[in-house]
Amino acid sequence: MRTYAREMAFCKVFESLFDSTTNVDGIYDFTSLNNEEDREFATTLLNLCLEHKDEIEDTISACLKDYSLQRLYRVDRAILCLAVAEIKYYKLTPFKIVINEAVNLAKKYGTEKSYSFVNGILKNIVEEN
Repeated sequence: MRTYAREMAFCKVFESLFDSTTNVDGIYDFTSLNNEEDREFATTLLNLCLEHKDEIEDTISACLKDYSLQRLYRVDRAILCLAVAEIKYYKLTPFKIVINEAVNLAKKYGTEKSYSFVNGILKNIVEEN
C-alpha cells in the first residue's frame, strides 16, 4: 500500500534530520514492506529526498515567511521534504494525493497545527510550480 510505504519513507527522512549518514539501505529494515513495489516506491522517495536535499530545502524555505527551515518542527520538516520530493521529482502522483497524504502524516505525527501548516506550504509550492 502506497500510504504505508510513504509513511516508512517519512520515518527514514525524519531519521536523516538527526543523522546525516542515513542512506537508502535502511528502508529494507521495515519488514512490513514485503511488497516489492512498495519497497521500490519508498526507496525512490527516500533517494529523491536525499539526492535533492538542498533544492527541496530551498523550495520549502522560499515559502516560509517568518521562519527559517531550522526552526521548523522536525516532523513537519520531514513531511514537507518527502512531499516536495514527490511533487517536484517523482511527478507520477497527482498533487492533490501528495498533499492529502502529507496532511494525514501531519495529523498522525505532528502537532495540532501541523496539518494546516503542511497543507498551506504545499499548496503554495504547487501553485508556484
